[in-house]
Amino acid sequence: MQRKIEGGVFEIELKSKSKDEIGLLTNSFQKMSRALGIFGRFTNKEIALLAMRGQIKPGGLPKHATIFFSDIRGFTEKSEIFTNEFGASASDKIVYWLNDYLSSMVDCVEKTGGTIDKFIGDAVMAHWGTATTSGNPRIDALNCIKAALMMRLAVVKLNKNRNPSDKGNPEINIGCGINTGMVTAGQIGSEQRMEYTVIGDPVNLASRVESLCKPLAADILISEDTWLLVRDHIICEEMQSVQVKGKEKPVRLFAVINHLQSKQKPFTLADVRKLMNIKPPDTDNVDLNAEEKNIKLVTIKSEVTKKIKINKGALYEWNAAAYPSAGCQCKY
Repeated sequence: MQRKIEGGVFEIELKSKSKDEIGLLTNSFQKMSRALGIFGRFTNKEIALLAMRGQIKPGGLPKHATIFFSDIRGFTEKSEIFTNEFGASASDKIVYWLNDYLSSMVDCVEKTGGTIDKFIGDAVMAHWGTATTSGNPRIDALNCIKAALMMRLAVVKLNKNRNPSDKGNPEINIGCGINTGMVTAGQIGSEQRMEYTVIGDPVNLASRVESLCKPLAADILISEDTWLLVRDHIICEEMQSVQVKGKEKPVRLFAVINHLQSKQKPFTLADVRKLMNIKPPDTDNVDLNAEEKNIKLVTIKSEVTKKIKINKGALYEWNAAAYPSAGCQCKY
C-alpha cells in the first residue's frame, strides 16, 4: 500500500473487519489515502508526488520551459446564454459543461508530460520542462505542440457530439498561445498557501500570443522562440509579426498547422480554419483584446504602412515592410 501511494495511486480501498488497533490504523490510512487523492485533484498529481517526496523545495529555479495558455472563444457570451436560459440552475450546467471540456484538455497535457499550472475560469495554463522534463528543451517544446494538436482534435470530437439546438451544451472553439524561454519555476505564495508555478517575461508573452489567436483567426499560435525548436517537425504558416511594448524587435508569430509527417488534413491554415469553423480575419478591422492595446501588428508584404482602427478608435501602425515571408507555409 505504501508503495502504491508513493507511486501516485492515492485512493486505495481498504476494508477492516476488526475494531482493534489494527482496525483503527486501517481506517486512518484509508482517510489519509482519500485526502491525498483530493489533494492531487485540487493541485496537480505530479506536483503532489514531487512535494510528497521532498523533490520540490522552497525557492525558485531557472528552467528553459515552454509555456502554454488557452481559453474558450466567446466564453462570456456563452455564460450569459446559460444564465438567461437556465436561471438558478445555470451555474450547475455551466460547470458541468466546462468540466467536460477541461477533462479532455488536462488529458492532453498529462499524456505529453506537461504540468497543469492553473485554471483561470475557462483558461488553461500549463508548461513543459519545469516540474518534469524530457531533459531537452526541443522535446519539451514539441510535446507542448503535440498537446495543442491533441486538444484541437479533442474539441472537434466534443463538438461532433453536440446538438446545435442544445443551449446547455454549446460548441467550443479555443485559442492556444505558446512561447519558450527561461523562466523561474518554484513554489510561490505564503506559509498558509503555496502553488508551484512559473514567472517571467516568457510567461507574459505566451499569454499575449494566446490573446492574438482571435484577431489573427488561428487556433494555435507559437512564438519564434518555440518555432525555432520545432520547425523540423511541425508545419507552420507565418503570421503578422507583433511589436510588443518593451521589446525592441517585432515578435514573429506562426500558426501551427499539423505534424510534418501527417498524411491527413489540415495541410494549410485555410484547412485549419475550415476544420475549426474559424472565419478568415478582416485585416482592415483588426480587433485586439483590451489588454493588448500596447501591441502593433506588423504585416509582411510591402513597404506600405496602414493605420488600423482597433477597439475604440485607437490607431495602431501596421507596417508592411518587415518580413517578405509572411503567409508562407514553413515546411522543414
